[in-house]
Amino acid sequence: MPVRSANPETDDVGRFNRLSASQANTWDDCPRLWYYQNKMRLKFPQTPPLFLGRAVEECVCRVLLESPGLVFPNAPLDVMSNGADKLLPLFDDELPSDFREWCRARVDVHWPKIRDEMHLEWKKNPRKAGNWNEYSMQTYRDMCVTALEMHMIEVDQCRNTISKEELECWRNGMRHEIPAPDGRENSGPHPLRGKGSCSLVEAWEIARPWFVDPDAPQFSLNAVHPDHWFQGEYDIVYRHGGKVRIMDLKASRGGGDRSGNYVEQLRIYAMLWSITHDGRIPDNLEVWYLGVGVRKEVSVPSQEEITNLERKLKDLWHEIKENNVDISDCPPIPRALRGYAEGGLEIENPEEVRCTNCDWEALCPSGSGDDDLPKGGTHQPPGDLKEYDLTAFEDLVPRVNIFAEVFSVTNVPTKPPNITIEKDGGFAFVRIIAEESEGILTYPEGLEKGETVRLIGVIPSTNWKGELQLKVDPHAKVERADTSLEGDIGLYDFRARWNLVGRVAYTTYKSGVGRNGKPWTRKGLILIDETSRITVEGWENSWPSIYNTLKQGDEVVILNVSLDAWAVEVKANLEKGSSMYVVSRSCE
Repeated sequence: MPVRSANPETDDVGRFNRLSASQANTWDDCPRLWYYQNKMRLKFPQTPPLFLGRAVEECVCRVLLESPGLVFPNAPLDVMSNGADKLLPLFDDELPSDFREWCRARVDVHWPKIRDEMHLEWKKNPRKAGNWNEYSMQTYRDMCVTALEMHMIEVDQCRNTISKEELECWRNGMRHEIPAPDGRENSGPHPLRGKGSCSLVEAWEIARPWFVDPDAPQFSLNAVHPDHWFQGEYDIVYRHGGKVRIMDLKASRGGGDRSGNYVEQLRIYAMLWSITHDGRIPDNLEVWYLGVGVRKEVSVPSQEEITNLERKLKDLWHEIKENNVDISDCPPIPRALRGYAEGGLEIENPEEVRCTNCDWEALCPSGSGDDDLPKGGTHQPPGDLKEYDLTAFEDLVPRVNIFAEVFSVTNVPTKPPNITIEKDGGFAFVRIIAEESEGILTYPEGLEKGETVRLIGVIPSTNWKGELQLKVDPHAKVERADTSLEGDIGLYDFRARWNLVGRVAYTTYKSGVGRNGKPWTRKGLILIDETSRITVEGWENSWPSIYNTLKQGDEVVILNVSLDAWAVEVKANLEKGSSMYVVSRSCE
């Protein structure tokens, strides 16, 4: 099955602590690169091709979800919104005469909306880089068409080679346990079944691969190793003709070192499929380079290779995921760059070294950086008589536990309730911004005035009115309780301001238009120290002018910030009275 969920009763790893093919490849590229991007969670620049590649995959999947036997070429993009069962099969004289032309027409229906949504998502990303207008939208639209032309090769092959037994089973309604997404829920004989030899419409339905349904919740379509330490998500899996063939879609031309990682990723996916299918090894692996229309075959690993690969990855999981690692466990040992031409064709390796174009060159000792990272301490600003204590990032405390009485509950349809609590004469509003955490409500249902509760891991802050609010995110919860526990605090006993020192990894930028129609801009810094990382963010006019001179590798002290958090992410907010000082420059 393309999807294998974790067993919640035996999963002692957790979805955020599993290994993935991309992490394994990053580690092989350079352990220090893995440390920066996975342990410190630093984001490499988010360029338009990353988002356009996702747009291509979504567009292809939305066309695959549809059927030439149900959907007219110019039908609206939401034609499947109520499911395929609500659509009547087209009459023979209504069927497209050219299925490839039908694919192109459906791409032209879906692509503009998907493209524009991805453009908006890119614009909102605080780490965005590059210029969207420098990339040809027509080129990426054509990649969608190329993928579907490759799919039509599969459809034609299915029609020409399908056995009578497979065809009759499909006509009678037989489906895979996890079928390809087709918008269909009804069982029984397929409504598009014909008689005699296999029609092209039938071949489209039978050959339709499993793919990631673009409307499915995040993480819901992963395949998880039975022991839970590894997970992956296939792009496309063809299963017609009794064979299993895994395809990886790439909205690129296939040149450069990264093509080597695509090969390794597919071989890892072959391992995962074998382990989750009683040793059944996929029959074929391919990378589809949509920028040049090349289907590159990847050698399928043998059973011995699969066993060795699983052992290697399990050892890596023990090394970097099961145990806590620090920067000394991840030395800068870059792998030599591999040579690949367009279409993933192997060529002579380049002389250039990996570190030259690394996004973290000014942080890493293999570049111009060093590992002498700050860890708290003290700082006395110039002209200031006071010396300030600086807190290491791992010692910041953005969350608190509070035992209190419910003062009021207002139920809101389709939303979490508005809850106000009271303790020792003080009041606070409980702001539930995550209603569920891994399928479990973050608050008790039917809560009433006068009940007592514990707020666990909530994030205290003040709203624009200066009122105290306690945020409930996926790592916090409200539960009924009769007594307080050790560590619970009063409403106003939390520390409101903190002082930090860290090394600049990169700056961030967000902008938009508020409900009042006025534009807004927020700028930020991603800082690292010896222990962790943190985001510091504030309104544009809150930052001193020296902010605009900061570069990767500079070290700064920021005083008098408040804390916020979302899941494992800790954020510092620049407030009135906050100040920033440059301790050292990366070029010094």
